[in-house]
Amino acid sequence: MHHRCTNYRPGHAVHWIQAGLSWKKPGEIKQITVLGQDGHWLIFEMDEQIHRVWNHDPEQLREFHDAAVKLQAIENTADVPALYTSVNLLRVPGPGDVQPIYPSWDGPSGCTIRGE
Repeated sequence: MHHRCTNYRPGHAVHWIQAGLSWKKPGEIKQITVLGQDGHWLIFEMDEQIHRVWNHDPEQLREFHDAAVKLQAIENTADVPALYTSVNLLRVPGPGDVQPIYPSWDGPSGCTIRGE
């Protein structure tokens, strides 16, 4: 079960408009190489630098990590995990139901749960 957070700030839920814009107006699409996941943290290489970003949902991060690593193991494919810069979303392309990640580059922040 994924997080019930209704916060749309970096590190939290992806808004449907943001997800749609990642396809319509992706901005620069930067290839990433996922290196690991540790709880709420995803570690990846981009532009020859190591990055560590936070997300509120470790289960969703694990799914993203596993799908990215699986895709990275396929030789001669044009599909790669990527950062869509216009909306700051990490995506794993291809079939399946891998949700995009809205990373926080600044670390943890609190979740908002509607009705609690």
